[in-house]
Formats: sequence, structure tokens, C-alpha cells
Amino acid sequence: MKAGVRSKRGIILSITLLAALIVPGCTQNKTVKVGIDPNDRPFTFVDGGEKKGFEVDLWQALAKKSKLTYELVPIEMGEMSKALKDGNIDVAIAGKTVLNAKSNDLEYSDPYLKTNLVMLAAAENATMKGKEDLAQKIVATENGSTGFYYASAIPGVKIHSFSNITDAYNELVSHTADAVIVDERNAQDYIKNAGQGKVKIVGDPFNKDNLAIVAKKKNKHLGKISEALQSVSKDGTYEELYTKWFGGKPTMMPSKIKKEMEYDQQHEA
Repeated sequence: MKAGVRSKRGIILSITLLAALIVPGCTQNKTVKVGIDPNDRPFTFVDGGEKKGFEVDLWQALAKKSKLTYELVPIEMGEMSKALKDGNIDVAIAGKTVLNAKSNDLEYSDPYLKTNLVMLAAAENATMKGKEDLAQKIVATENGSTGFYYASAIPGVKIHSFSNITDAYNELVSHTADAVIVDERNAQDYIKNAGQGKVKIVGDPFNKDNLAIVAKKKNKHLGKISEALQSVSKDGTYEELYTKWFGGKPTMMPSKIKKEMEYDQQHEA
């Protein structure tokens, strides 16, 4: 009897240990849902059903390094933060700027790009010369974007916000808006393509920001993603992807962007 009892206990113990080993493995292989903006060229966009862009290619490289199984989920920018907080997506790589993590429910990976905003006006507009001319004007922008929040803080400005930036550009071209505030690289892409000869950048770039992958607090993937970002920066992958989508070599690598961001955060008033 005692031997039988010991045998049964041994079997139960073995099953328990096996289950303990299997469950973590299953958790690690769980598909990570990744939010992307479907209309933010050249960062992320959907063309003929295919997901493309700098951030798409960068994520694929990071996921490969981190051994993550993932699904890219197109979501309008204005709904991205809510989708994260509601658990509909796990992370987002969608032109999201690093904010003060203490002031919201989100946290960020190491930054992967330094960027800034620009202001666009109609090509024939001779009166709009920069953001100082925006008082009492109509500004079109993408809801939930950095441009939206920047424009919303300008006294006297009327905001026309849209779920995608294309509608904001259309407002400008049709003269129902006086300006568009948007990320510089997105503006340059539009000017080279659909907006050629129709719009122009006025004034100097402003509001420099750092882009990072964002998730809810205590996300288990961000640490590995940040490590992977430094790895692809060192092996040449980052430079290759940057050159592919932006037409030239990066002026600043992620490691330096991180150091500058940390310095700025430490010296904030």
C-alpha cells in the first residue's frame, strides 16, 4: 500500500511539475496584438491590404529578435490609447510620443526616433508664414495625434480633427482649413505624392518629440523590445530600414536619442 501511495504521489507531482513548465511556455508564445495607424505614411499604412511602413518593418525586426508571435491591428490614432487601456491590443507602434509616464496609465519602450511637427498651408497662401499666424484660424489635424494636442493648446485656434490625416489634408486643399499641423516626415511624404503642388510647409519645425512603442503599465514585453531595439541599432538593421523609408542615413541612433531624452527629463523645470 505504501509503495502504491508513493507511486500515486509521484505521478501527481510529475504532472504538477509538467503543468508548471508548460503554462509559462504557452504564455510566452501568446500572440501579441500590435496597434498600428492604417494611414500614417511613411510610418505605418495599409496599401492594397498589405501593412507597410518604417514602423511595420522595425516592429518585424524587433519581434524577430524578441522571439514574439504577433498580429498587426490597424486602429485609428484617436482610438489607440483606449484600445491599449481596454486590452484590445497589447502594444502600439504608431507615431506615439513619449509622455510623462507618471501622468497616465501607459509606459514606453526606449525611443526609436526623434521627430518634430510642421505646419502646412495651401501652396498659394501668402499670409501664413508660421505658427505665430494661427490665431483665429482653422487648423485641421488627426484626432489623438501630437499635432492635435499641440494645436488644441493654441489660444483662439479652431480645431477640425479627423480620424485620419488624409481628411485633414483634404480640408486644407479645399480651403476649408487654413493650416494642418502634422509630423514632419508625414508632411514631406504627402508633399511628394498626393499633395504635390497643392500645399507647402511654412515656418520652421517645432515641438521636438521622441517616438516609442507604448503599452499599459507593467507590460512584460517592453523590456525585451527595448533590448531588441539596441540590438538592431548595432547590427545595421535600423540604419537600413531608416534609409529605406526616409531616403537617407539617420542623424541620430536610438541609443543617443535615449540619452538625450533622459538628460532632458532630468533637467526639466
